[in-house]
Amino acid sequence: MNIDRVLSTFLFDTFNLFWLGLGLFVAAIIEVFLWKTPVFQLANQPIQTEWFGANKKWRGLISLPIAHTISVLLFQFIERLFLSRWDIFIGYSSFNVFEYGLLVGFIFNFAELPNSFVKRRLNIPPGDESSRLFYFIDHMDSTFGVVILWYFYFHFSTHLALTGFVVTPLFFMGATELRKKLGLK
Repeated sequence: MNIDRVLSTFLFDTFNLFWLGLGLFVAAIIEVFLWKTPVFQLANQPIQTEWFGANKKWRGLISLPIAHTISVLLFQFIERLFLSRWDIFIGYSSFNVFEYGLLVGFIFNFAELPNSFVKRRLNIPPGDESSRLFYFIDHMDSTFGVVILWYFYFHFSTHLALTGFVVTPLFFMGATELRKKLGLK
């Protein structure tokens, strides 16, 4: 196999994943504002404290799909205005806004639940960042859930999915740190 072709494909896939991940990053910012509304205060209840801990709340399962749908609409608008001639990446415009926005937003948060369940069984406190391994796993669960959705439901290529398993947790860790620095987490 040609190493230049492999590297080129990896970089191209990484760019696509970054672009799609940017939509989730913007959705996470929108979500912070949704949580302050009275409607989402009603959903600020744990899903099941014994299983997942007190931090996994209904509002996350509801708000991120909505916020991501808004983000997808915004990115579709940006693509139409500025990137319509660029046929080099997977654009938001190739998706149904509600199907893509709601599914990806829901799966991103839903995929955290098995990890939270296991951590509660191991008596690991929510948000514990003292272990690099658990910090990585905390950023792996959501992103792996979305990569699996992209591959099986949206039929992304195998090489993009494999690249996604490598780079999306790294993107998510960077986005988490940026959100902390901006006071949004």
